[in-house]
Amino acid sequence: MLSVLTAIVSMGCIVALGWVIQRRGLLAGHRISRGAAGPGAGAADDGAGARAILATLSFTICAPALMFSTLAGTDLAHVVSRGAAVTWATTAALALFTAAVARWVLRLPAGPTAVTTLAAVYVNGGNIGIPLAVYLFDDALAVVPTLLFQLLVLAPLTLAVLDRSGAASGGVPGSAEAGARRTSARSGWTSVVHVLLAAVRNPITVGTLAGLLVAVVSELTGARLPEVALIPFDLIGAAAPPLGLLTFGMTLAVPMPALTPPGSGSGSQHGSDGGPAAGPDAAPTAPATPASTPWWTGRDRLLVRAVVALAVLVRNVLHPLAAWVVGNAVGLDPAALALVVTMAALPTAVNVTTYATRYGVFDGVAARATVWTTALCVPVLVAVGALTG
Repeated sequence: MLSVLTAIVSMGCIVALGWVIQRRGLLAGHRISRGAAGPGAGAADDGAGARAILATLSFTICAPALMFSTLAGTDLAHVVSRGAAVTWATTAALALFTAAVARWVLRLPAGPTAVTTLAAVYVNGGNIGIPLAVYLFDDALAVVPTLLFQLLVLAPLTLAVLDRSGAASGGVPGSAEAGARRTSARSGWTSVVHVLLAAVRNPITVGTLAGLLVAVVSELTGARLPEVALIPFDLIGAAAPPLGLLTFGMTLAVPMPALTPPGSGSGSQHGSDGGPAAGPDAAPTAPATPASTPWWTGRDRLLVRAVVALAVLVRNVLHPLAAWVVGNAVGLDPAALALVVTMAALPTAVNVTTYATRYGVFDGVAARATVWTTALCVPVLVAVGALTG
């Protein structure tokens, strides 16, 4: 419990420092005004350039180096373990549960169901997962099973559903315009391949897979990389957790744009709700197709609240609880149990909003699920610390 509080407070201090840096414009050269993030504001006005540099440094250099050095120097048995099996099993089970509720209880079409499922089970392994694993467990390896499952299973399946369902048409259930666009949506696997290639080229993914490859070769041949070869990666990788937290704090200091009023003719969902934030969990995006009737209007407002509530329930309550129950059932030791439950308590990743925006469906829902699960993850992590001792 004390270690969890210590880690959370330490991380909170770094996030708060990032907030102060952004608000006071310490890297932009001037104080940031609250209206700087409004329409038409440039990078120089809101400090986006400095924020982007830190995010790029962490995302493309430091975090991949950390994942490579961690995996390349570890025993493969630590990656394929009972704890990893618990992570994969609980994530898969809750993904199926969320999809069933979204599809047959909330009556969502296939595209919104896929986004809702991702919002419930796809966690923030970059901005929050890596720093938490380092500060709490002194081991970035803790987040690897989660990252691998998301990369190899969740993303391909969900993107395939989005593409095959014609989700690029966007819209909400019952929208005539959405139905018309769905009939003209691109078929085939072009969009899936595009997004998957972007995911594979993700620097953190490259670092993780490269380190995993070295670990597999070492396991098969018995020859390991000399420790001296990993020292540069260790040094650079050590900067990843604080840089990620600083960037996260700087992003929190940027005022959210106001929602575009219904009927304003903007025609864009993602432009009105802030869209995906730039940072270590963000992925490259292609231009999104125009959206149909805004998701927040009229009779759909209650449905949206139900969808966000479902994602928050699964992400902040059911997943950590399921990991704790299953981990106890298979006899994980206290340290392994604490690790698995903590990783299950991570908030929704920004990637979910990125994918939703790419396909023009439920991007506002994904963004709000990310905000709520991130806000609630601190009390949940404290509860996890008390539960696991």
